[in-house]
Amino acid sequence: MPIEYNDMVCSLTAIERERMPAPMFKFKQIRRMLFFNLRYLGRPRWDTGVSPPELEAFLETAKPGSALDLGCGTGTNLITLLDHGWTVIGVDEVCIAVLRARRKLRKAGYRGRVILGNVAGDLLPDKHFDLVLDIGCYHSLHEKARKKYHQNLRRWLNVGGTFLIYAHRKNTPDVGHGITETDLTRFGEFLKMQWQKNEAEKRPDGGCGRAATWARFDRV
Repeated sequence: MPIEYNDMVCSLTAIERERMPAPMFKFKQIRRMLFFNLRYLGRPRWDTGVSPPELEAFLETAKPGSALDLGCGTGTNLITLLDHGWTVIGVDEVCIAVLRARRKLRKAGYRGRVILGNVAGDLLPDKHFDLVLDIGCYHSLHEKARKKYHQNLRRWLNVGGTFLIYAHRKNTPDVGHGITETDLTRFGEFLKMQWQKNEAEKRPDGGCGRAATWARFDRV
């Protein structure tokens, strides 16, 4: 299967991008891509190999349908979704993660589509889903990319569908990484929040303990 690729996501804010000369901005993009691909030569700390209980609880009661996993990494949650009877598409911007996810699905005997792409680009324009899952993707996007993400989410999510998101909270308002209540309110402009859980991050290895949020939104 050929790798599908859209423009790279940059973690810089829009203001930083405007101020930065084009060659320097491209260098930052390349450095970021190298960083994540190099991390996936080993096993990044966020690649736990275990699906979170919030996702498992949702799947225990939800009727299987079509799912889109944004920032799917090496495919752990794709396998969990497939185990529960869902059809899946996974998206990640890291080539090594995409290749590992494809291999993981093949090894498990499943068919699924895993693509290399930008969640804030013109991605999957004709696809619609009953579940959009985001575990640690949205919180790394800059403001301009978040606006495009919202547009994509409006288009992707079916009426009656669910958006599940996990994200780190911002430590301070001026940092780029993380979300605030404002981000959740923006999702609430076109989706209905069902629940929200704020707590310290938990991972099988003990986690880093930073503030994080789980939330479920439905499209009604």
